[in-house]
Amino acid sequence: MKRHVRWYQVAGAAGLFLSITSIPAAAQLREMSHGPRVQIAAFGGYQWGGSFNTTASGAVPAGTLHINDAPNWGGILSFMADPYTAVELWYLRQDNGIAFDRVSGLNTDLGGFATNYFQIGARQEFPTGLPLRPFLGGGLGITVFDPKAGGLGTSTRFSFSLGGGAQWMAGQAQRFGLRLDGRWWVTPVPSNDYGVWCDYWGCFVAQGTEWVNQGQVSLGLVVGF
Repeated sequence: MKRHVRWYQVAGAAGLFLSITSIPAAAQLREMSHGPRVQIAAFGGYQWGGSFNTTASGAVPAGTLHINDAPNWGGILSFMADPYTAVELWYLRQDNGIAFDRVSGLNTDLGGFATNYFQIGARQEFPTGLPLRPFLGGGLGITVFDPKAGGLGTSTRFSFSLGGGAQWMAGQAQRFGLRLDGRWWVTPVPSNDYGVWCDYWGCFVAQGTEWVNQGQVSLGLVVGF
């Protein structure tokens, strides 16, 4: 005995199949569109390290310049390229002091000093299935060294940074959260050392490089739009 399949039975089966197969796609679409695309973080923390060796040359005696450890503050503007990747603009400032330790043993306090970092970089998060997501990041930009003593001008140098941390965003809307950062800041600066090297085309003088390294930890409030 033949059983006739009616058109509404076929349509119902097709509709059920499409509804089932569309669930993963819908969930993926919700994940892609979930959360704000722009985030602003204001943070405060602590910064340490930063030294520069000098050699006896002209009016500069041999010794080491030390940037004092001090609190820092700043802001981060993040643009989410996808749910786990962001392009970031960083500003960080540390108001501190600077001291000079001579090789002869005489130490001198040179007064107030400020370190400013302006960088652009990226943040890559790692999904955990929880509101708390660890991340790695890095950036490139400039460092502005700003002495407070009269008669001394600022110095602007190339710099880069590497770091990581974790960010927690509250609720489904993810409009507010907290961000923990640890970062390594590196600024190459010219030294007073010079070297000479020669080849077929002649001899050349090259200036040496010192590396100013600073570490930073901070905690910030994140607002999403």
